[in-house]
Amino acid sequence: MGTRSFRRPRCRECGLWVERCICGDRPRVELPTRIVFVSHNRERNKPTNTGRIAHGLIAGSSLVYYGARDQPLDTRPLEEPGTDYAVLYPREDARVLRPRDPQFTDPGRRAALVVLDGTWHQCSRMARRAERVRTFPCVQLPAGGPPSRWGVRLAHEPGLLCTLEAVIRVIALLYGDARAAPLEAFFERLRVEMMRMKGKPLPDSSENR
Repeated sequence: MGTRSFRRPRCRECGLWVERCICGDRPRVELPTRIVFVSHNRERNKPTNTGRIAHGLIAGSSLVYYGARDQPLDTRPLEEPGTDYAVLYPREDARVLRPRDPQFTDPGRRAALVVLDGTWHQCSRMARRAERVRTFPCVQLPAGGPPSRWGVRLAHEPGLLCTLEAVIRVIALLYGDARAAPLEAFFERLRVEMMRMKGKPLPDSSENR
């Protein structure tokens, strides 16, 4: 029998083995800024995909998929009236987000942040090619933040964050640490369970991976 012939069932929401599922303690955070996750189709069924998990934690957020064969991107969440969109992506002309200031919306209009979800290569492609997404201005987190603690999947380079980490940092920057704290706690628990499932060591959070 091959080693991949038997797989333990996983929760479809948190991606953990069913007996380790932590969805019963999942927080639900409401934000003034609308979040739209644009995930690469290859991430759709990956249990370690944190974009799907982040979508389940943020009330009113949307999740759409890009890159599926014969299935165009659903742009309806990207075309809401009275809404100004920006893409979280470090393009050369991206504006740096400032504390307590979304910076990409006019008075009387709602801000919506488009979060690309996938590998670095996939996100770069979506930023340049995805319908509607490619027309929006870009914003980015300030430089010099702590390194990723995720460790479950290898990053393209050390400075990159998983999707859930990036969203937590945006929320903490724009709305304060207290608003982000429930997501941070859930992320840490998820990270520990994922690493244990994979038999990986758990380095101190302050250390680089």
